[in-house]
Amino acid sequence: ALAARTVQLAGGAPAAAQGVSWGVKGGVNFATLSADGEPKPEFQYRIGLIAGGFFTWPMGSHLDVQPELLFSQQGATLDAFGADSTIKTDYLVAPILVRYKLNSSGRGLVLFGGPSLAFKVSANATADFGGGSVSDDISDEIESFDFGLVFGAGWEAGRLSIDGRYTWGLSRINVDQADPQTKHRVIAVLAGVRF
Repeated sequence: ALAARTVQLAGGAPAAAQGVSWGVKGGVNFATLSADGEPKPEFQYRIGLIAGGFFTWPMGSHLDVQPELLFSQQGATLDAFGADSTIKTDYLVAPILVRYKLNSSGRGLVLFGGPSLAFKVSANATADFGGGSVSDDISDEIESFDFGLVFGAGWEAGRLSIDGRYTWGLSRINVDQADPQTKHRVIAVLAGVRF
């Protein structure tokens, strides 16, 4: 009986391995920041690029796990003291998504969620005022690691996909503990192709 079960498992392994796929995706971020304390800054959205790749491991006919590695332009804009300011925080983001497909055929609606690990690439602040512009590297003021939760939904049609997602930052990004806690809030829309 044990030998027969081993043969069954070995026979099923290639089929499972064939389900592993990879692809690339890219799109646009609508990123802002949230800060506690009073008065709260009125952060607005910074529009940026998000792009990278992913692997998908099937866990059943409707369920799979999809780790991704994405370059993500985040931050926020702010209008204060007569200057238009932009906080630019760029990251390598690694979401680990658990995906549920409503249709096992690979076409249709997909719901997903999971943790997101982000590693700072750069951080800058710029201010435009009265025809002039000032830029400053603020990397030493921004934490090198950020953690958040991602949730969203997508539509798949064979190899092509589109999804919308929201990333809720859970860790403060500002190094100075005396400052109000500041966290990322990011809406993203991505299109992808699977190989």
